[in-house]
Amino acid sequence: MEFEETPGITRFKEWIRSLESDAYRLNEADEKEWLLETDYAGGHIVFHPQDIIELMIVSLKTGENEFYLHFQLHDEDHAHGLVNEMIKALLEMKDARKLKVLLTCTSGLTTSYFASQLTEAAASLHLDYEFAAVPFNKIYEKGFDYDVILLAPQVHYEYAKTAEIFKRKTVMKIPAASFGGYKSGDVIEMIMAAMLEKKEADPETEAIRSVFDNDRRILCIALVNHLDRFRIGYCIYDHGKRTLDKEVIKENHSFKDIEDLLDYVMARHENIDAISIAYPGIVYHGRLYHPDYGFDNSFNMGSYLQEKYHHPVFLINDVNAIALGYYAMHEDCDDMVFYFQPRGIYLSGAAIIRSGRLERGWKSSAGEVGRLIPAMVEDPETKIMVPEGALEIVSKALLSFITTSAPEKFIVYSELTPDVNEIRDYISRYIPEEYIPEIHMTDRLKSYMLPGAMIHALDVMKRVELDPDYYKKLDQEHE
Repeated sequence: MEFEETPGITRFKEWIRSLESDAYRLNEADEKEWLLETDYAGGHIVFHPQDIIELMIVSLKTGENEFYLHFQLHDEDHAHGLVNEMIKALLEMKDARKLKVLLTCTSGLTTSYFASQLTEAAASLHLDYEFAAVPFNKIYEKGFDYDVILLAPQVHYEYAKTAEIFKRKTVMKIPAASFGGYKSGDVIEMIMAAMLEKKEADPETEAIRSVFDNDRRILCIALVNHLDRFRIGYCIYDHGKRTLDKEVIKENHSFKDIEDLLDYVMARHENIDAISIAYPGIVYHGRLYHPDYGFDNSFNMGSYLQEKYHHPVFLINDVNAIALGYYAMHEDCDDMVFYFQPRGIYLSGAAIIRSGRLERGWKSSAGEVGRLIPAMVEDPETKIMVPEGALEIVSKALLSFITTSAPEKFIVYSELTPDVNEIRDYISRYIPEEYIPEIHMTDRLKSYMLPGAMIHALDVMKRVELDPDYYKKLDQEHE
């Protein structure tokens, strides 16, 4: 569809001009895409037909999207708020252009001196490198904020565990000769070489079981609050095959983000049979309980969206969707528990697959094991911040499932407990080894959550076909 500027877009552009700032350069060379240019990142405002607007920030350091959303220009005040949010995120990236390097040793004293030497050397080479140092007992508190972690010789023995926990970072050992002689040049060359070699692995390598082939076209949406960003992944499964795959990236989230996404997709894609949304919280017949997001069961999100967009809308808890997606991609997982332990938050979640069926429990609250943690672990708020404490929390949570539902397999997402053998050893303090099921670690969320949302939609649509009064009965049950 050819772009034709509407009065609404013209007013919106005039408003953007009024924001002119010394912090960025406004480039209007292309009427379809305006740029907010800086020396460290670019803000893109892209204009599409039907008053659809895309906002994105691309880092000049990594080339990756650090912010992305789209919306249809209905409410100008709302649109202004989204642009202001993008500009705020853009300006905050000024410090993010630097490569942040953290040194660590037993006390932090020798690495603090070396960090200052490295800072001077990087400045003389005109490199945007920032160096800091912490004692090793603070590494799990500070390390996730850095791009590179360097271990001094005194803590080289911690390398394997550190590299596994910080698998998304670059973790290296400083050679003893370089550390002892404070050879800044050698260490900077080592960092530069490692960054050139770094490549991202393809996160999508598994196929959904053929049993889930279908003749539907389902829009799936998944909210992931992880890695210091809110990411709303979405795709369209057309007869079980993915035909669209994008995500919104923001620093905060509100329900309006879901509406903006739906406005955008529904304006550009036709013939969608249903919408399925995976969302944190307890989901019960379209109603959501998640106090942190302002949901207290009084608002029926499913009914509201169904009336607004005139399509069937299905909601499912995020971890339940992950479990269904994992199950769909693995032939040997008909009896399992998927356990999700967020970093820095002890309130974990779990989902139970029994004989190939998701067990939702009374009021769909099965798997809310996080509420049990304070009863099993003393001071969980503090313990979840370090590997030793996270090990206790994860192990005791899994133990609760072993002694109740006794699954054949656990699939665990927990950044601070990457060693399966440590978890097994901890659990074996309480029960014999022969009763501990298989435990597998995974580092995926969205790639399982989206197909899980599709499978949930297929399941509910099948139930409605078998019983046309299915929803009416659910409403009566809720009352």
